[in-house]
Amino acid sequence: MNNNRKNVSENRGIGVGYVTLIMLFAVICLTVLASLSYQAARANDKLNEKSVMITSAYYEADTYAKELLAKLDEAAFLSHESGFFDDNFAIMCEEIIASENNTVVVNKVQEGYKTAFSCGISNNLELSAVVVFYSVPVDGQRYRIEQWKTVTVGSDGGDESIGVWNGENLA
Repeated sequence: MNNNRKNVSENRGIGVGYVTLIMLFAVICLTVLASLSYQAARANDKLNEKSVMITSAYYEADTYAKELLAKLDEAAFLSHESGFFDDNFAIMCEEIIASENNTVVVNKVQEGYKTAFSCGISNNLELSAVVVFYSVPVDGQRYRIEQWKTVTVGSDGGDESIGVWNGENLA
């Protein structure tokens, strides 16, 4: 009878090997999840840093463009005050263009003068502005902003062929 009790007690319960395997599996799963979580947090942090850099560069370009617009507006104001807008505004714009590093394009249009300028944000982005200065103020306004937007510089990503088979014979 002693032998029967001994055999029954040995067959009961889970062996130590199963518990060890389950614990190893749990540790491996938690290690993989921890490393994936760390990589995701690190990627998110890098993206945030890049976003901060681009945002601050945009606002620097925007500030520079607004300062340039203020100089052009002052030239328009002084030209209106003199009574000879066309002559004086063109001369003042040439002086402003000579003092600036960026290109400012000034063209005569029906309403007055159209100015176009851009300020670099990054290697592939710039702030582009087009402003029309009226030769005669309209509703108390000396100018109208036609465009003030961020544009991509470099490859225009136009209609490039991607080499898709069009059904012709290959030979």
